[in-house]
Amino acid sequence: MKKITYLLVLSIALVTFSCEKEPSRASLPEVNFSVDFDGQTFVADQVGATVLDDVINITGLRGPNNESITLTVVAGTEGVYQLGVQNGALVHGAAYIEQNNSTNGAWVALTDGVSSQGTIIISEINDVNKTISGNFSFTGNNPSVGNTSSFVREFTNGTFKNIPYSNTLSNPPTNNNSFTAKIDGVEFEEDLLAGILSSGNISIIATKNNISSIGLTLPSDIAAGDYDFTFGVAPVGQYNIFTPFSSNIADGSFTITSHDIPNKRIIGTFSFTAEAFGGGATGSFEITEGSFDITYQ
Repeated sequence: MKKITYLLVLSIALVTFSCEKEPSRASLPEVNFSVDFDGQTFVADQVGATVLDDVINITGLRGPNNESITLTVVAGTEGVYQLGVQNGALVHGAAYIEQNNSTNGAWVALTDGVSSQGTIIISEINDVNKTISGNFSFTGNNPSVGNTSSFVREFTNGTFKNIPYSNTLSNPPTNNNSFTAKIDGVEFEEDLLAGILSSGNISIIATKNNISSIGLTLPSDIAAGDYDFTFGVAPVGQYNIFTPFSSNIADGSFTITSHDIPNKRIIGTFSFTAEAFGGGATGSFEITEGSFDITYQ
């Protein structure tokens, strides 16, 4: 099940940073994000949302270990949205990520492009208080094994109320971090960049407008030298597209120019062909002229 671990570490980092900083709630109504599954009610203790470039992302986190539910709507207005389907195209989505992305990792509202896997209703976007409210439900499938009865979870009675949203992405401290790459010859202009040390690996995540990301997962003790990306165990490279969701795994190589372990700084270059892997991915992408200079946390 390690494939799905690296598939979703990018989402974990993204939602963690998007929920870290919230505006003062002293004078605003009560905030709530909850949903029922597996005979229990998931109640988030951290929440956050963005309404940016006609894309709505809403996230609820529970506990200290990155357990989360993320909702994505490719629209910027109130309305009813069928998960995975709009005019026959895969667009809107929802995902549940386990604590520390353990066991089987995540359950995603996958679809065959015809049948809806759930609904998100955006009932109110309050432009004055900068809050968003609504409800949702979805069927979550584990993309590492496909749509089978053993790997399906039903998420019901979901609600999000007065979730504070931003019209910009707030990056965590970057310590002068830098990242460059091209996708099929076009510059990838990230607006969120993070380096995270977790479970014996360094994850470098560059995300563009919550829509796509390039991620590298490297062993925490990796030394200077030339390496090939592998499949399933670090070092792994990925190019992910979130709307519609698809994952593309790296077939290529990278160079670690230097790795200062005591000061948590790693510098290198990379290039790879991103081959279709999961979530409806087809074809491939050429990732070229990649470089990074990251102080991870």
